[in-house]
Amino acid sequence: MRNMEQMKTMLTLSCAGLTAYLGQGCAGGLSSPEAGLPNLAVHQWRHRVLVIDTPTQQSSEYLRQSAALEAATAGLRERDIQIVTQSAKVFRVRLVGKDGGVKLDRGAPVDVPTLFALIDAMPMRRAEISGR
Repeated sequence: MRNMEQMKTMLTLSCAGLTAYLGQGCAGGLSSPEAGLPNLAVHQWRHRVLVIDTPTQQSSEYLRQSAALEAATAGLRERDIQIVTQSAKVFRVRLVGKDGGVKLDRGAPVDVPTLFALIDAMPMRRAEISGR
């Protein structure tokens, strides 16, 4: 009987802990790739969006990322990529696909060949290339 009471207590505490953990995640307390994204509904099914979070537009990471992207404007246009920059505490780059899902999430600048290779491997992009 005593073991049964201990098991009930442990189960109750476990459920309470799980509820608190899930509540924190639903409230945005846990970091996820989608956390902090701007509203991108206007772009869905039309554009891929590269969201760049930066503490300042003078940060070395932001300047490096911007320079790399400026040198690749034709490739960005060809892949329907829009760039959105927003203020944040830390530098972060996320690629959001046309379907609205986060495809890449990095805390450092992303080199353009890596970005293009990732996009070009996506089924939707392959269909665009083949003209379907």
